[in-house]
Amino acid sequence: MREIFEMQWRLNIRTLGNIGKDFIKTINDPDQKPVWIENYRKALSAELAELIRETKEHGAGTSNGKIEIVDMLHFLVSLSHIVGVGPDETPALSVPQNGMSFDECAVETFLALDDLQNSVKWKWWAKGGGFKPEKARAAVLALWDSLAITCGIFGLGFDELKRIYVEKNRVNFERQDRNYNEDTKTEADNLAIRI
Repeated sequence: MREIFEMQWRLNIRTLGNIGKDFIKTINDPDQKPVWIENYRKALSAELAELIRETKEHGAGTSNGKIEIVDMLHFLVSLSHIVGVGPDETPALSVPQNGMSFDECAVETFLALDDLQNSVKWKWWAKGGGFKPEKARAAVLALWDSLAITCGIFGLGFDELKRIYVEKNRVNFERQDRNYNEDTKTEADNLAIRI
């Protein structure tokens, strides 16, 4: 897991650098930290929605579903960097399901994402509040637990997860080289990833 955390760190330096931001300064800035927690939370939520859609249409264990899980992993590691969760604190992936269905796991993931959202002052109309780092950290750890269960449901062991992550990380660097954006977004490069 340590290697995945290091690879994601380098990718985040690159992606934020491409929009004129210094990743390290950004995540250490008390005003920017909640902003980037919210940015990565939204991205992880979008990947969860794509995984839910994929599972609804094709069932658990599909190749594209595994790629969606790896996409979730990218943003979860990024969140971990911000809130101070290290690779040694993550659970073993591909744990037994403990009888939890994918639908139940998706709900648990959504609830952890909601807890993460509530750790930042996102209700602009509300008085008080503010960033709650301990709540953010607890939510990220809960997201790791959900990811471990999701991997188990999809039969995705750590070795396969890491192999897919490394390939997807390469794709993400190539996307940065091509000035990847919403207008040019395509999933064609994901099709080359071996599952």
